[in-house]
Amino acid sequence: MFDQFFGKPFWVTFAALAATFALSAAVFPFPIASGVALVLIVIATTIVAWRRPELGLAIAFAELFANSHGHLVSYEIGGFSVSMRMAVFGGVMLAWLASIVTRRSRMSFSDARLTIFLPLFVAVAIGFVVGFLTNSPTVAFKDGNAYLYLAYLFPILSIDWDGAKKRLMLQVFAASAAWVGAVTLFLLYVFTHFPEWMLGLVYKFVRDTRTGELTKMSGALFRIFLQAQFSVVAFAYFLLPFLFRKQLDRRSFWKITGMFALVAAVILISLSRSFWVGIIAGGAVSVGLTAYASWPGVKTMGKATGSLVLATVAAAALLVAVVLFPFPYHVGRVGDLTSLFSSRTTDLSDVAISSRWNLLPPLVDEVKANPIVGSGFGEEVTFKTDDPRARAINPDGTWTTYALEWGWLEIWLKMGLLGPLAFVYAFYGLVRGLWGGLKTDQAWISVAFVSAIVMLYATHVFSPYLNHPLGLGLLMLAVPFLKPKPPAVKQEAGMVESVAPMAQASVAPLIAE
Repeated sequence: MFDQFFGKPFWVTFAALAATFALSAAVFPFPIASGVALVLIVIATTIVAWRRPELGLAIAFAELFANSHGHLVSYEIGGFSVSMRMAVFGGVMLAWLASIVTRRSRMSFSDARLTIFLPLFVAVAIGFVVGFLTNSPTVAFKDGNAYLYLAYLFPILSIDWDGAKKRLMLQVFAASAAWVGAVTLFLLYVFTHFPEWMLGLVYKFVRDTRTGELTKMSGALFRIFLQAQFSVVAFAYFLLPFLFRKQLDRRSFWKITGMFALVAAVILISLSRSFWVGIIAGGAVSVGLTAYASWPGVKTMGKATGSLVLATVAAAALLVAVVLFPFPYHVGRVGDLTSLFSSRTTDLSDVAISSRWNLLPPLVDEVKANPIVGSGFGEEVTFKTDDPRARAINPDGTWTTYALEWGWLEIWLKMGLLGPLAFVYAFYGLVRGLWGGLKTDQAWISVAFVSAIVMLYATHVFSPYLNHPLGLGLLMLAVPFLKPKPPAVKQEAGMVESVAPMAQASVAPLIAE
């Protein structure tokens, strides 16, 4: 079971992510060194993706799922910041174009997996065209550039995904989630064991590389929120189906419980209510699909529930252990940790919630102005915010931005009605392609992807992730695992002839455990 996630590709990916983080810290103070590093990243990614396209995509997915905004390494050219994420994207796409031109690779435009995303491609194109015509082209590009990562669909469709290649993607995903968890706990340790006057450079690095948001909350404690923690939450749904296996042995039970403890620790310290909403939605779907695929029995359900309860308790203990670890000395207290969680759970009037609700009426009004075509990428909304950082700039709280909460309304605002409808259609197409695996011995992979996608769509209600490479990356990751439709059959004069298109026939069965 654990070979699906923790083989050699897992450890290679984890080590590569650690090395990249170290490289980022080394070149961070030196812009020229950052520029040289980006050039080397482009060259290396292009070479790898040319020789082994699946490894090029592995690099892309590792970068997407492990880094919040892809700016671990960046270089500014003419006021435009070129990031490591862009460098990797450029390398993968350059190699793919070269392979298509030289006919090393082929892709069928009649592939059913492509049609799942065609409405979304059209909606994104509308968002760019309207945005460039009616808003600042620079702002429109900054606003909508995340959707360009949907182009990874083309190299994905050009690969014949056998079991080994699919397993590679799962292990890359697992390693990325593990790395995000490690960074989260490391930052918690650093910001509870050193005084604030010593943390300026660390805070600047985390802020400027857009790794995460560190917000001082209760006493000496900071909220450690990384957008890439989404990967940890999503990966939890790949572990969850194994808890419902009747033949799960004691050793595996405790291993999975330990992994869930790490996941729960990350979720707790993130203090993200949006994650909580998504987790509930995805968890309900996961349990329902597991029961539909193969009812595990009341006893197994009880053991699974016990595992999750134990994991939550262990997660709280882990956070306390990190905060109270005596070396070199700690500045946080357990009381700060408990008050932090209790206030976040019970306080429904903090600035994040009030600002989000203040945004809703003007955002709805903006949507009503152009409900069909939309107002394009870069469209800004003005509202009153209670955020002290904004009020430090505008004391009356007036704030204008194109980076909006209420994710589904933002999609509607910028891409028109086709935007949300296209995402709903993509959801339908992905779930339909995964549904066929629910009655096989590989049902866990279908349960995991469907549950994770539901979590993504639910989280997006409050915090935009479908317009972020992290959310789009999860949709792309699911594509190689889609179950092909049965081939159409002609029956004539007692003869049977398969007429399945090549694109469908090339989709390999799900991974063998």
